[in-house]
Amino acid sequence: MFGSVKRPPKEQRKATRRKVSPHGFIRPDGGFAVRPCTIVDLSDTGVQISIEAAKSVPSTFTFLTTRTSAGRRAVVKWRRGSQIGAEFL
Repeated sequence: MFGSVKRPPKEQRKATRRKVSPHGFIRPDGGFAVRPCTIVDLSDTGVQISIEAAKSVPSTFTFLTTRTSAGRRAVVKWRRGSQIGAEFL
């Protein structure tokens, strides 16, 4: 049958995602304490993380790959259960 072939959806990300060390941290804006998270994937424009109590993560935060790194500010774009997709500011 013509037209019945399913094609994968077109990639809509602005940058290619890459796999990295699974350990990361977030720090709420204006805060000093960091919360551990699991990095699902990372690109130059954003990050996908898995974190306990994802609903309690503020809409903007600093994402860190190590506890002592400077980090990058990010804004939450979506939440699904324990996962968060964020775009770097």
